[in-house]
Amino acid sequence: MGNERAVSQTRPREQGQTIVLVALAMVTLLAMAALAIDVVTLYVARSEMQRAADAAALAGAKAFVDSGVTTDPTNTNLQTLAQDMANATINSIVQQNKVAGSPPVLASPPAFNFSNLGNPQITVTLQRTDLPTFFARIWGKRLMTVTATATAEAYNPSNSQTNTGNYVPIAPKCVKPLLIPNKDPSSGSNFVDPNTGAATTGILGEQITLSDACPNGSKTCGPVVLPSPLVLPSPPTGYYLPAAVTSNTANLCPSCTGSDDFEQSIECCDFNRYSCGAPLPTTVDTTGGPIPTSADLTMSGNNSRKDVKNGAQCLIHESAGQDTLNTANFLSNAGPMAITAGSGPLSGKLVTTSRSIATLPIFDTASLNPATGQVTVVGFLQVFIDPQATALPGNGDIPVTILNIAGCGNNPSTGPPVSGGGISPIPVRLIHQ
Repeated sequence: MGNERAVSQTRPREQGQTIVLVALAMVTLLAMAALAIDVVTLYVARSEMQRAADAAALAGAKAFVDSGVTTDPTNTNLQTLAQDMANATINSIVQQNKVAGSPPVLASPPAFNFSNLGNPQITVTLQRTDLPTFFARIWGKRLMTVTATATAEAYNPSNSQTNTGNYVPIAPKCVKPLLIPNKDPSSGSNFVDPNTGAATTGILGEQITLSDACPNGSKTCGPVVLPSPLVLPSPPTGYYLPAAVTSNTANLCPSCTGSDDFEQSIECCDFNRYSCGAPLPTTVDTTGGPIPTSADLTMSGNNSRKDVKNGAQCLIHESAGQDTLNTANFLSNAGPMAITAGSGPLSGKLVTTSRSIATLPIFDTASLNPATGQVTVVGFLQVFIDPQATALPGNGDIPVTILNIAGCGNNPSTGPPVSGGGISPIPVRLIHQ
């Protein structure tokens, strides 16, 4: 009896304690949940900030390519031009990549590094110092700062061998099957030094016409005899040999696709890769692997010129209005080469890329085997196909303006080739810290 009376007297004092404990636990749980929401929000903002920084750095590296500084890396005018173009591009890109609904800002001006010749780098740091919190305010923290840094580079192997003793190969895709002899028709000098891979300076912005090296009517091209000594007509004329091609179902083609593989390789983005350096083996990977680099000595001259004309017309959208290139400011050191869209939603406006930009393999004329057509690729010529008239001529001539030169050396490294997307002979890529 005594114990029961004691228990009954203490129960009223314990009533309600569970509610207090639950209330305290709920406050703690809510605080933890609130903190988790703010942390997740900050992590999302940090990911968005990193993507924005990556995009800005890559855009700045693309400006290196467009300025031509990777081809002529010691040219201070091109270095200044590259920085101006990169800054303008980055300012535009930053506004398009928002973080938590608002664009970030540059924490500091972009840092440029031109010390590695032909391999310039840019570092971009973005931040937001006004990122609002939702629940962390109960601890007095109303605004948070989120920062991200990215470094990107443009890689041209032309000077790599000079810098390090060897070069990292490149393996671009979408290369047009027109083999260009390593000879600048305007000066008679090489486009690239076949030993060091260094590109000849003073060529960017040069306008030349590329003609069929085998003007034999319906006759085939072999045995190959290139003009020697090189004749320099006016306007300057260079030469091309049709390259052997293979069909590839992975090619990205426009609606005006031609009937044979050679024409399709001109007008399509041919995913077969061309290698920088020695001749390739005869094994062909038709799903996009390296292809043998050799001239097609059996192709009829008439068929070759017809395919070149039709393929180039399709490539540059000649019937729909091709893009145009203005080099006046570039040649006077007053600004970049200006590309104006000739069709599409940006018609009449300046653009930074164009279907009229093509990559052509440069081969060492001394390596040409007149029996098999096999050659050694010593570099790549990036050109803008610009008819300078109402239409491409019917004789297979292609008027072009030289945008860049990517040269190879004779001492490749053992590492995998750089692609950076695979299309440009001067790829851009992020450098992870």
